[in-house]
Amino acid sequence: MLRGAPLLVVLITSGLTACQKSDDGAGKPAPVPPLEQGPAPAAAAPPIAAAPPVAPPAPAAEPPAEPAAAPGGSIAGKIVLGSAVAKTRPQGTLYLVARRISDNPSARGTLIAVKKLPATSFPLPFTLTAADMPFQTGPFDGELTLTARIDQDGDPLTHQKGDVFGSLPKVRVGAHDVKLSLDQVQKETESLAGGGPMMGGGGPMMGGGALPPGHPQ
Repeated sequence: MLRGAPLLVVLITSGLTACQKSDDGAGKPAPVPPLEQGPAPAAAAPPIAAAPPVAPPAPAAEPPAEPAAAPGGSIAGKIVLGSAVAKTRPQGTLYLVARRISDNPSARGTLIAVKKLPATSFPLPFTLTAADMPFQTGPFDGELTLTARIDQDGDPLTHQKGDVFGSLPKVRVGAHDVKLSLDQVQKETESLAGGGPMMGGGGPMMGGGALPPGHPQ
């Protein structure tokens, strides 16, 4: 019995020591392994401001409409008294006549337009347009011959001695700075009604008959 007592004491002591260590370990929490550090979270992007609404483009302004041109254009200018006849102060009715340019130098061209104007003061402004055409013989265009005459008896079918007149051999429709000078005097009386030299190949000066209403007779 005594021999085994020391061994028993050793075993009991070892058991107590083991229990104490076991108790000490049970009271302590198990060590937690360290967490792996991942990449830092990216900073949140600032909110994108909403773009302001874009107004629809304004419709292009339409160019102003061009005024309608007068049919056939016009001829404008002034009639003046030549220095040779200015002192005589001619009296009568002034007729402004436009004709086609004739291929025959000895004949007058076709009558295109005629206008009656007062011969009271000079320079005398004038304008010829398609509205002054007594007959529809074609458009009011191209190159024309202009003649102005102060008729003493007011009858365009007679040219009396002493009538003052002037002419321009070529004027293009569209000209607006025409100057027509009355610088000639009729030397002999002549009638156009019976086939005189101003009839243009036959018929009276006014196109083969009396003028329509509204035009000089």
